[in-house]
Amino acid sequence: MNTNLRFFLREVVVQILSKEKLCYYYFSYPDKVLFLDIETEGLSKDRNDITVIGIYHQGAYRPFIKGLNLHRAFEFLSVIPIWVTFNGENFDIPFIKAKFPELSTPHLHIDLFQLTRAIGLKGGLKRIEKALGITRKTEGMNGYDAVKLWRRWEDFGDKSALRTLILYNREDVVNLKRIMEHVGRLILGEAKNSFLLTLKQESMEGL
Repeated sequence: MNTNLRFFLREVVVQILSKEKLCYYYFSYPDKVLFLDIETEGLSKDRNDITVIGIYHQGAYRPFIKGLNLHRAFEFLSVIPIWVTFNGENFDIPFIKAKFPELSTPHLHIDLFQLTRAIGLKGGLKRIEKALGITRKTEGMNGYDAVKLWRRWEDFGDKSALRTLILYNREDVVNLKRIMEHVGRLILGEAKNSFLLTLKQESMEGL
């Protein structure tokens, strides 16, 4: 194999592993992964507070709620090194850092907003869920509905509103795992096939 081709193959492998490595770590260390989604009072981390932090870890969903137990989310966030979010780089993590400034960033952050685009899935979380055939009990709800539900709980003590908000957040978080499983397997499969195809082509050229 000549030097130029060896360099080319190395570059191909590096590009594949940039996505593959995220998925490899995800599947290799399932006990060290949490899925994370937050609800907030609004879109500004400086003016609006977190209302719910939803964490899904090892098959268990845990809601941490403002005014009740929100501070306890720190216990999970500080010890579990791999976080999976959807657009968390731009939304969830900045809010969490503002709420818990002493909290270190995760050792590994898998943002499904980016990974889904890598396999041609575009749009927000709800649109991608529909594309993958994932259904919800809270079908039709969005982030603004979550804000209104929180106001009903905070202003009027509406327990039904709080239960619906928690269900909405739970579906957000649990569905992250479903999407991650689908995307991860697809990326790992494509990476393996792309590398093997490159090696096969090089082998044939050498005949």
